[in-house]
Amino acid sequence: MTEVLHNAIADYEQKQFWQTVNEQVEQTQREDPEGWAAYLTEREQVLGPRPRSRRIAPEWEGLLTFPEEKDETDAR
Repeated sequence: MTEVLHNAIADYEQKQFWQTVNEQVEQTQREDPEGWAAYLTEREQVLGPRPRSRRIAPEWEGLLTFPEEKDETDAR
């Protein structure tokens, strides 16, 4: 029983964390668009440009469904 409670609390804390992160990102985009653009520029310099395609390793083929590939009947 305590494990179930622990897992539920951990899940809740994780959801709260990411909700806070998303709210802060949206606030930064809204209140400091120049700072956000500078962040994106710096991120691209460090990580490189985003890939044009979604090529994945062969062992992952068929296991992942990208949002643009999902249809409305897909339950995943």
